Amino acid sequence: VQYDVKQMRPAHYNMNITDYHFDVVSELFQRASKENGCEAEAMMDAAIVVAKVRADVTTGCVVRMELAKKKNAQDGMDQLFQRLGGLDGVMAMIDRLYECVERDKRINMFFEGAKLQSIKRQQTDYIIATLGGPADYRGRTLEEIHLVLQMNDYHLDCFMQNMGRALRDVGAEQDAVDEATVVLEQLRKQILFHHYKNS
Repeated sequence: VQYDVKQMRPAHYNMNITDYHFDVVSELFQRASKENGCEAEAMMDAAIVVAKVRADVTTGCVVRMELAKKKNAQDGMDQLFQRLGGLDGVMAMIDRLYECVERDKRINMFFEGAKLQSIKRQQTDYIIATLGGPADYRGRTLEEIHLVLQMNDYHLDCFMQNMGRALRDVGAEQDAVDEATVVLEQLRKQILFHHYKNS
């Protein structure tokens, strides 16, 4: 199989790979190389080659998220909520999201037990309000909710991946998925506040 360098950017355009993800993969590559006894000089050469493709791998996510931010700022959140199908569309997305999350072994431990329906109800109100809908969320802050969960960036990335999938599964267009992702991504620092504080 021959890898076509010209296809690097188009191949990664819709993958939502950020600099954070790229750095993690680069670090894992370095560790694996070291554990397998690669020479230091060869590892440095490989790191230089990998670094050269960063822009091709991450540009799609950066461009799409910037366009989504501008659209949200220009047109307001009401338009996003309506483009996601209004209340019925967002409720269908949340139902699909929970189907995905409950099957996802990477994060389903955060979504189980007797309180699952209560968590889903509270999260539904919060997501509807965050995406520009009519819900009136009056629960605890995101910092309080996630205090004891021991979530990290990996877990939140998995959740966001499921969110994107759920949106696409219920028929949301890619640009609306990007706009919703931008809005929800802004909550990362609140959701992972205690993780960052203790790191």
